[in-house]
Amino acid sequence: MIAPGFEVNTDSSFIDPDWEAFSSLHDKRYGLAISYVKSIVNGESFDNPVMEMRVSSEGFYTQSKNFPAAFYGDTGATTWEFITEEEAQAIVFEAVALYRAGDARSITCVYSDAMPGDVFFGYRYDGTERYELGMIRANLPLHVRVMVEATERSDLFDDTQGVLVYHRTSDGKHLLIKAPGRRKPFPLLDGFQE
Repeated sequence: MIAPGFEVNTDSSFIDPDWEAFSSLHDKRYGLAISYVKSIVNGESFDNPVMEMRVSSEGFYTQSKNFPAAFYGDTGATTWEFITEEEAQAIVFEAVALYRAGDARSITCVYSDAMPGDVFFGYRYDGTERYELGMIRANLPLHVRVMVEATERSDLFDDTQGVLVYHRTSDGKHLLIKAPGRRKPFPLLDGFQE
């Protein structure tokens, strides 16, 4: 299934970067795309201490407050709802299981606003190669984003591909965002290198 819209995903820029040139290269590569997504997704704010979160009928975006280079935006068909804490725990467990089974391209879990970051970031590239930073914890995170690329339909949504976000809002609500299907990457100024 091909969903209309596009995505801006900065995940690949964190795999063994040149930290001395990171800021200028990141801005050159993603700056325009991030600004564009923010101008389109001018919706409801569901920020928490670690992430900015905007959701509208035009899509959604999420951006780290402590590390703004970490950005994901989607302008395709998106649904969102509030769920119970028990449902949130089950969804986060399933998201981690999908990543561990190889049915997810990447996962980002942010557990607290501690510095340095209390996070787990996992990214799969070149088939079986993967990059991981941090540790997965048993407690319910403040934010999880998983990019599913499975061979079979997931229990999380009725598709083999898509993005799922769990986000705990500042007032303690549990927000679930589903964007099933595949998006086209936003055309970057210096091409694609994944």
